[in-house]
Parts: sequence; structure tokens; C-alpha cells
Amino acid sequence: MKRTHLSQLAVLATVAQCGSFRGAAKELAIAPSAVSHAVSSLEARLGVRLLARSTRSVAPTEAGAQLLELLRPALSEIDLALESAVEARDRPAGNLRLTVPRTAAHLALTPRLGAFASAYPDIVLEIVIEDRFTDVVEGGFDAGVRLGE
Repeated sequence: MKRTHLSQLAVLATVAQCGSFRGAAKELAIAPSAVSHAVSSLEARLGVRLLARSTRSVAPTEAGAQLLELLRPALSEIDLALESAVEARDRPAGNLRLTVPRTAAHLALTPRLGAFASAYPDIVLEIVIEDRFTDVVEGGFDAGVRLGE
């Protein structure tokens, strides 16, 4: 599915929810003409009228209501996915693989592990302690600590 299809479907759902093009435009923070164009383009592409328009109101046609009913779960899932992405931005999570020389692990890393774990409880650290040079990329590490003079 093209990205424009998805945005047009979201506009259609917002128009149906708000009951007007102007209300949908306000909700989406776009011009009413952009809302109208998105819905008209979608209707033209599908070859079916999705909204019944009058001077006072807008309501889904039978085809529009059926489409919206089928879309509702998918659009809800998309909203949940976007919320999850925002949460990930605000709260780092996942695995972090480090390669660290023994001296650096004991002098620099170990004293800070408790504070790090408290600050980032959703990050799982995997620390490989070895004194030989390890290629970070080849070894599949996210980062490496090196000591120098």
C-alpha cells in the first residue's frame, strides 16, 4: 500500500469521526481543502463514493461505513505502534553489547553499573571483558571501550 493511501484513509476516518471537513482539518492541523482533496482522491482511486456530503453535514455512505468498520482495528493498531515508538524514544530499552578490557571494566565500568541499571532498567547489558583487540562491528558489539595513553 502506498503511503498516500494510508494518509488518505486516516483523513477519511477523521472526517467520519468529526462529522465535518472543517472539524477534521482542525483535528489534523491541515487546511480544509487538503482534507477535501484527500477524500476526493481516495474516492476517485477506489471508484466509489465514501462520504455523503451536504451543506451542513458529512456522513459515511454504506460503502464508506463498511470500509471504516474494517479499517478501525488497523488504524487503532497503527496508533498503538506509534505510541510505542514515542515511549521507546523517551525510555531506552533493549540489549546493549559492549567489549571492554579488564582494566577499564574494573576501573571505569563496574563503579557505574548500579547507577546505569537504575537509570535504564529496560536495557540489558552484555559485557564481554577481554584484553585483546576486538573488532566491534565484526564481533556484533554496539560499542567498545579502549584504553590509551
